[in-house]
Amino acid sequence: MNEALIQPVVQYGFLGFSAVLLAVVVWLVRRMLAVLEQNNRVIEAMIDAVQRQTAATEELSRAHRELRDKIIARPCIAAGEAR
Repeated sequence: MNEALIQPVVQYGFLGFSAVLLAVVVWLVRRMLAVLEQNNRVIEAMIDAVQRQTAATEELSRAHRELRDKIIARPCIAAGEAR
């Protein structure tokens, strides 16, 4: 008789616990999706920053090469005086 009273209580307890766990899992998944969305925005901003930095570095490299070529094209003043 005692078992007949306890068995439904235990079953409903497990049912309630399962519902609570399911609600926690759904809440955690929603939070994780929100964090992933924010993470994607940060990644996009970082990609933009890296692309701008790459463009600036390419421009500086081009200017450096042009300056190097101009310096190499000039005659050496020290070599002319040594003769």
